[in-house]
Amino acid sequence: MGDSRMPTTATPGARTETHELPFSRETNRRARRLLADFVGRQKLGADMAMDAAIVLGELVANGLDHGRPDPHLGLEVSWMLENHSLRLSVLDGGGRTQPHVVAAEATDTRGRGLAMVEALSSSWWVERQGGTRVTAVLPVH
Repeated sequence: MGDSRMPTTATPGARTETHELPFSRETNRRARRLLADFVGRQKLGADMAMDAAIVLGELVANGLDHGRPDPHLGLEVSWMLENHSLRLSVLDGGGRTQPHVVAAEATDTRGRGLAMVEALSSSWWVERQGGTRVTAVLPVH
């Protein structure tokens, strides 16, 4: 899970996890792998695993692209299974812009990430305390 510099809170059987990961491109793959393990332990199914991986991947990518490292020089990812939803959250050290959905043109090579988050989530929002935290809620069927 985390290395000696990066704190992790993950208890076997828990319905919530928090991981402090390095602020680097490799973090996206690592975060999706940790989430896939969690979704598998919770027996949420292949469709949920795919949707959750897409959403988390976009949130992490946005944090890395538009944010800066948090006070631990990393990026925090967390998820929580509650009632009939899976809540995914990414916290970075903050950035100059407010995350928002962009109306990307067909020829644009970027700019569709939060539109995908919005399409796959029942809700999503941004909090700007102690950095930038973007949270998305996926319905569990």
